[in-house]
Amino acid sequence: MHLTNGARGYRQKCPSKVKKGIGLTENSPQEYAYLRLPPHEELRSCAGLVLAGMAARARVGVGGLEEAVEVLEGFHADDAPTRFRFSLAGEGVLAEVEESTSGGSEETRWRTVVELVS
Repeated sequence: MHLTNGARGYRQKCPSKVKKGIGLTENSPQEYAYLRLPPHEELRSCAGLVLAGMAARARVGVGGLEEAVEVLEGFHADDAPTRFRFSLAGEGVLAEVEESTSGGSEETRWRTVVELVS
């Protein structure tokens, strides 16, 4: 998972190789957490785990979370990597999936597929 806009160190086995990341906050400009999943079925649940974590961070109730996870996991491709983007939005969470634009070009756009609100 790739996080943007800020830095907080995370320990690894080798202290000289510290990766930077951030915690998403409600009071800052729009920040995203990115998740790129390879086309392996056993990794599909990772998208749901990130969504559940973001819902907890936003203090969104769990009503409808199971259905939202199923919808999100349904967008995981079997033949190519899938990119997801998560963000805090007001009093909720947005989950988006990257998809190709129409017209056969290589351009992509983010499509909102799940919105959880409290």
